This record gives sequence, structure tokens and C-alpha cells, in this order.
Amino acid sequence: MLEKGLLKVLLKLQETQMSIERLEKAQKKLKEEESRLRREFSKLEEEEAQTLLVIKNIESQIRQIKEEISRCKEGIKRAESRLNMVRKAQDYKALLREKAKYEDSIIKLSQDLKNLETEKKERESAYAKEKKVFERRYREIKEELEYITLEQENISKKLKEVKGQEQRLRESIPSQVLMEYEKLKDHVGLPVIVSVVSFGACGGCGMTLPATLYSKVVSGQIINCPNCGRWVYYET
Repeated sequence: MLEKGLLKVLLKLQETQMSIERLEKAQKKLKEEESRLRREFSKLEEEEAQTLLVIKNIESQIRQIKEEISRCKEGIKRAESRLNMVRKAQDYKALLREKAKYEDSIIKLSQDLKNLETEKKERESAYAKEKKVFERRYREIKEELEYITLEQENISKKLKEVKGQEQRLRESIPSQVLMEYEKLKDHVGLPVIVSVVSFGACGGCGMTLPATLYSKVVSGQIINCPNCGRWVYYET
């Protein structure tokens, strides 16, 4: 049977331990949120980098096509200069075919170039709008991370204070009582000590106490709930 004189100290210890639990849960939640935000930030960076890479690849294709068009134009010039020098009709026709081939290539390449330049313009326009979205979200995430950092610092500071308070309370409780309390806490979790609630029910599990036990609780005794095992007292 628990001595009532220790009740106030044990209730304070219990309150302190429940505060520690709440703070640690809040701390865990903040860490999870921090990880989520950092993953989102990295994903945004990857998306932006991918968009820029696509534009860069299009620019590279445009340069290659322009170089190929220049080579075709040089080929046409060479063919034209050689036309005046050939003597045989067969060679003349071959040069004409070579020149026509270059000209056909230029037509096709010019169309490809036009399509790529249009695509580049469209993608750059879309990216200009996306960039504003990226920048806004980057800013929001950084602000949220700054807030989380401050909250983590506050919780860590509070946890240190509450754990110090818990240790002082533990030291003021007889070892045997503390051992019983901790053993029960391991079994039922917090809270270990509960008051009797309306209609004579255990404040922990809700089972209605037998009349004899309820009478003891009302008289000031602290009993173990026959269902959950918690310490039950009457709160005046």
C-alpha cells in the first residue's frame, strides 16, 4: 500500500515525466518535419537543375545544327567553285548532286533549328515562371527550417530543465517506493497514479471499482486498481 505522504511528490514526478514525454515527442516531430523539408528542398533543386539541363541540351543541339549548316554552306561554295573547273558532263552532274544534297540538308537543318529555337524559347518562358515558384518555396522552406531550429533549441533547453527537476524528485523518494513506481510505469505506462473519476471508476482504465475498494479510496487510502494495476487515489 502506498503511503499517502508521498503522493504529492510522486504526482509531481509523474507530471514531470509526462512533460518529458511530450517534449520528446515534440522534438521527434520537429526532426521528422526538418527531414521532410530538407528532402523537399533537395527535390526542388533537382527539378530546377533538370529543367536547366534540358535547356542547356537544347542550346547544345542548336550550336551543333548551326555548325552543320555552316559546313553545308562551305560545301556548296566548294561545289560551286569546282563547277567552273570540270570538263566532263559526268563530273558536272556529280557536283550538282553534291550541291543539291547540301542544299537539302540546309533546308532540313534549318527546320530543325527553327523547331529547337521555338522549344528553347517556350522552355525558357516556362522556367521564368517556375523560377519564381522555386524561389518562393525555397524561401518558405528556409523560414520553416529557421523556425524549427529555434523550436528545437527551446525544447532542448526545456528538456534539460525538466530532466534536472525529475532527477531531484527521484532523489527525494524512498528507493523502494521509486522502484515500485518505475516497475508499474514500465507495465502500464504513464500515468501511473490516477484519481477516481465519476461513478467510482478508475481514472486510468475506466473500470468501476468494487464498492469496498471505492470506500477505501474515498476514505483517503491509495489502492491498486484490480484491473490495470495503477495507483488510484481520491482527489478532494
